[in-house]
Amino acid sequence: EKNPNIKIKTTLFPQRALEEKVAVALPAGQAADLIELDKMALYPYYAAGHLEPLPRNVVDWVKKNFPDYSVVSVSSEKGEIFTFPWLNSLKAMFYNRDHFKEAGITKTPETISEMMEMAKKLTKRDEKGNITRAGLDFRLSGGGFGTSQKYWTQVMIPYGAKVLEKAANKWKAGYDNEAGRKALQYYLDGVHKFKVDSLDFKSDAEAFGLGMTAMFQRESWVVGYMAKNAPKINYGVFLMPKGPAGWGTVGNTMGLSIAKASKHKKEAFDFAMFMMNDDMSRATFGDSGWQPFRKGVDYSALYKTRPQLKTFIDGAQTKGHTVYDYENIAPIFEIHSRMADRLMAAFKRADLVDNPAGIAKVIKETADETNRILEDNGLLAK
Repeated sequence: EKNPNIKIKTTLFPQRALEEKVAVALPAGQAADLIELDKMALYPYYAAGHLEPLPRNVVDWVKKNFPDYSVVSVSSEKGEIFTFPWLNSLKAMFYNRDHFKEAGITKTPETISEMMEMAKKLTKRDEKGNITRAGLDFRLSGGGFGTSQKYWTQVMIPYGAKVLEKAANKWKAGYDNEAGRKALQYYLDGVHKFKVDSLDFKSDAEAFGLGMTAMFQRESWVVGYMAKNAPKINYGVFLMPKGPAGWGTVGNTMGLSIAKASKHKKEAFDFAMFMMNDDMSRATFGDSGWQPFRKGVDYSALYKTRPQLKTFIDGAQTKGHTVYDYENIAPIFEIHSRMADRLMAAFKRADLVDNPAGIAKVIKETADETNRILEDNGLLAK
């Protein structure tokens, strides 16, 4: 052992419990030395002075070993790196190869229009018209920023709508426009007009593992989930389809930070870098399925047993395929969470199908709330 005097304590609890523990302990100076959360959740703690910025020698190591865009995503306006860009939560589409073959579909969709047409062919129903297999699993519920995140990826990026648009050093909602309205229409058409998914149908990785969904959007951890829970499902992964005004995905950063109050900062930084070396990156990707940001790591041996993982690595470096992340502003979590609440309410409304005025009203009210949150925080661009 290189550091026999250092003892690592591990405790398991639900993710939401972690967020609650950090919210109480970090401001009180009683948090763990190392804290792992989405960087959008970490940034407000940094802004409040509760996280230790990376020292110069560690910054140099990060800039050498991580993609430029990942470094930018964890850099503050002051130029400080406030967390390690540990894991890349890049989104892609999972699909059931046997379902595609059964439906006579010989390729994956390149555009969102093609994806909807394929979803129609892939959907199955019983004699009463109830869905027994979803052609395309939309993220219709679940709450929190995760719902708006999947929506942002699935339809806002392809149509060219932005959650936030920067003007000088401030922001405003970037989706109260035709692109934003088309994005919502795509979801509503899928659920209420073409009926390729249903509000009361099983969804997410569980449904995909049970063969109840032909296509759905998720992160690389699903590869590990499928190996453990549904090893017989014959599936593949493809990059998010293009739209008329954009091609890309959301690759939000899971950060690893050091508490300002830590009494073991040097050891914490050393341990964090150990967690991100080549061997540990391979172990992390292989065992958990979560995608490390580290560049230059050889995953070829892992691809032999889990070839689906290669799509995620390719997605981070495919030319023309833009990877988006959250803005480093204090109310970002609230903005996306409030947006998700309004979207989930809209997804239930069949009356919005072929109702441009109704869709426009929902989008405007949602954007108005985004702007109110920005204004409350002194960040609204005039």
